[in-house]
Amino acid sequence: MMKFFIKLNTISALYALALFIAIELIINVSHISRLTGWEWDNVYIVIAAINVIGLLLSTILFICLTKKWIIGRKNSYWSLLLWVPYFILFFSFFTVLFPINSGVTLFPRFSLLIYGSVILYPVYILFINLYASPLSTDDEEIRHS
Repeated sequence: MMKFFIKLNTISALYALALFIAIELIINVSHISRLTGWEWDNVYIVIAAINVIGLLLSTILFICLTKKWIIGRKNSYWSLLLWVPYFILFFSFFTVLFPINSGVTLFPRFSLLIYGSVILYPVYILFINLYASPLSTDDEEIRHS
């Protein structure tokens, strides 16, 4: 039971970390532009590429971990909720360590992208869990009948 709890919390923390990194990259476009000396358009393109590649790689990682650990279909649904506290924790620590400078504002499209990502993220996790989790014996009996 303790191993299951650790595995479930680990995968939930990884879900939160993946979304946290993607959102932090979006939020910090102006900082990245200032640090690198690149134009904002170039930073947008690089961040979009990093986020797409990160999404693909993290999806593969999540599917592999869910299959390897055989969390189980019914129990994997807990990760739909457990990623939220980790996500809040990551954001809290990051803003304490690296506070946002005054005068930095997000454009409305960034806010919309961030809110949309956070709202749709449980659907993404659900699809990963449905794909990677083994069918229970009850589910197999229903499929074969």
